[in-house]
Amino acid sequence: MVLAPLSSLELIRSSAREFAEKVLGPVARKIDEENLVPEDIRRQVAEMGYFALRVPEEYGGPGLSLLESVIVAEELSRVSSGVGIMATVSGSMVPPPLVFFAEEEVKEEYLKKLAKGSIAAFALTEPCCGTDAAAITTRAELKNGEWIISGRKTFITNSYYADFFLVAARTGKPEDRHRGVSLFVVDRDESCMEISKLDMMGYRGSGTSEVLFNECRVPKQNIIGPVNGGFKIVMDTLNEGRIVTASTGLGVMQAAFEEAFEYAKKRESMGKALVEHQMVMSMIAEMKMKLEAVRSLIYKAAEKVDRGEPDYPMWSSIAKLAAARWGVDVVRLAMQVMGGFGYSRESKVERLYRDIKMIEIGDGTNQAQEIVIVRSLLGKIRPPKRSSKNS
Repeated sequence: MVLAPLSSLELIRSSAREFAEKVLGPVARKIDEENLVPEDIRRQVAEMGYFALRVPEEYGGPGLSLLESVIVAEELSRVSSGVGIMATVSGSMVPPPLVFFAEEEVKEEYLKKLAKGSIAAFALTEPCCGTDAAAITTRAELKNGEWIISGRKTFITNSYYADFFLVAARTGKPEDRHRGVSLFVVDRDESCMEISKLDMMGYRGSGTSEVLFNECRVPKQNIIGPVNGGFKIVMDTLNEGRIVTASTGLGVMQAAFEEAFEYAKKRESMGKALVEHQMVMSMIAEMKMKLEAVRSLIYKAAEKVDRGEPDYPMWSSIAKLAAARWGVDVVRLAMQVMGGFGYSRESKVERLYRDIKMIEIGDGTNQAQEIVIVRSLLGKIRPPKRSSKNS
């Protein structure tokens, strides 16, 4: 894939920032307080193509690279992390499995749905199993030419709004673990699904819910990849997805830095602006250093994916781990600079402080990222081969 020139990247950033500030800015606090993105806002996000970021142009999508998608997610999350993570999942995580591993008729149907404004969710985590994804218990059985899917998924971003889901389910025996997992496209069907929105601490409004599948009937062709061959596709999706998830944390970091820096320039203490005090200078400098280091790591990881470099899983985890650890540091320091006001519900930083914690947990904990990094160094993690006909 040819990387976009800087002018193109800056145009994408400028457009996303303008949209975020004009459309999301006035309702960002309301989205957080009500844990809901209004329908008209979702419609405008869809019209911008942000729920279909990586859908190829031949299917009607923007056809963005991962780096371009990262920049969009960063700018949306700078204003509303809830909307930012929605675009990340539907626009950047869901399309690649369809593009590279689904049959043509499935790609034709679901990629075009995304391009026309549908919202998708990625259903992997279960009450039993987060990091240990190979232990999932949701079951898919082939009966009379249809897959019958039953099980419970939880912490599924976008599921409250989703038009369809990518669902990881067991098609082998429990003892098969990762060798018995397949991936399916499942349309929303409230006759066989119960969707219960969860009250999360941060990234509110993202439609994160628990989803109960009760004998949902799925066409035979809606399997992505081979039977019992879905786990590698799931892991590859997470390897790429961690980069854009990290970019939402980058947007949160950027917002926190801007809030604290502006406050420090305006607030006076002992006869001079806070920013002129050496201790505050130290905190501001540390925030800026960590912010730019995370940005560089995320962009490098995204470029590795776009170039098809095989070591991108390691860099994905490096970027995600840095965004989590240093992201928490940056937002904590922003609150420290702002003192009591930063700690109040009137402050934007209070919301950002709740948001950033998710980066340490979602799409793999910090500890899981450390495992991926070391296993990659040992040569034990390699991305799956993608179909040349779909590349």
